[in-house]
Amino acid sequence: MRIGFLLDSFAIGGTELNAIKVAECLHRQSATLTVFHFAADGPLRSRYEKLGVELIRVPLNGLFTASARRAIISISNGAHERQLQVLHSHCVYTNVIGTGVRRLSMHRLPFLTSRRWTGYSARRGLHTLNRIAQSASDAVLVNSPSLLELVRRESPWSKPVYVPNLLPDDFFRDVSRAERDEKRLRFGLPAAAPVVGCVARLVPVKNHHLLLEAWSIVLKTRPDAHLAIVGNGALLSELRVAAGSMGISGAVHFTGEVEPNALPHSVFDISVLASRDEGFPNSLLEAMAQGIPIVSTDVGGVSDLVAHERNGLLVKSGDAPAMAAAVIRILNREIDATALIAAGAKTATAHREPQVMSVLMKTYQQLVAAR
Repeated sequence: MRIGFLLDSFAIGGTELNAIKVAECLHRQSATLTVFHFAADGPLRSRYEKLGVELIRVPLNGLFTASARRAIISISNGAHERQLQVLHSHCVYTNVIGTGVRRLSMHRLPFLTSRRWTGYSARRGLHTLNRIAQSASDAVLVNSPSLLELVRRESPWSKPVYVPNLLPDDFFRDVSRAERDEKRLRFGLPAAAPVVGCVARLVPVKNHHLLLEAWSIVLKTRPDAHLAIVGNGALLSELRVAAGSMGISGAVHFTGEVEPNALPHSVFDISVLASRDEGFPNSLLEAMAQGIPIVSTDVGGVSDLVAHERNGLLVKSGDAPAMAAAVIRILNREIDATALIAAGAKTATAHREPQVMSVLMKTYQQLVAAR
């Protein structure tokens, strides 16, 4: 099968990571993949290069600029020359540009948009453009049941299809105590102390400030515990200063960016997420696959993955004392963490590569057959 991806960037984020995981699976299934991308470089580019896929840079300076028209023409011509059978976009900007490509295509190139987020942190005009893109595409890939209903409400003429986020089998492998200790040493974490970790970009929507506030409360009960914040972003310096002003710097570790393939959750005793909004949290799903109990704010599509006190603990968004209390419940064994872990592992199993790729390939094939 000849498939085209439209990517905004090669950054490490939930959307971008899911795209590269799908690309790697397609490679294993001998599909031919062409990747049109707006940003020139980023941490994930090397993984595409390793696959040997064709990468085509299409500069874009905005959706209402001459560069947008040039991008649409360039992608349309490139898709035609390579006789692509499906074009798959992965975010709001590529959804909009892909809609232009779809309209310009002389041979009605099947077009699959994606919707992996609930709210809109960008300009509201993008919301309207994305609703149009969803309705104009042949299908809309959503990664949670709640998004399935949301797309049906906001784009009544759209055709949403549920394809869960994907986890390669390597994400389920057992990590030995020796390997865990070696990773902790590499991340600057103590080998024996309890470690609670958060894997998320350092951006406002992930609400690390709330996490730090909760951590200052946790330390009053568990002064032996340490917090690992995994990820990079614009807020790094600000968060370091905040930890210092709270007097908790000694128990907070900023590890920098770590690729999910390195299984960062495996070094934690608990995985936490303090987000204000989530489409579907890859971070929590990866923690479940690694057998780590989770605590999260109950926002967006989190409840599609986490059932409170069954496979994790949920707290109200913005409630630092509640988050601290949930973490302490697990650290102090006031709840059966073993049961949470077992249920979480069962949840994660539904996201294994074979099951998810079967659904995605069927979607691609149906789009081609309907052409």
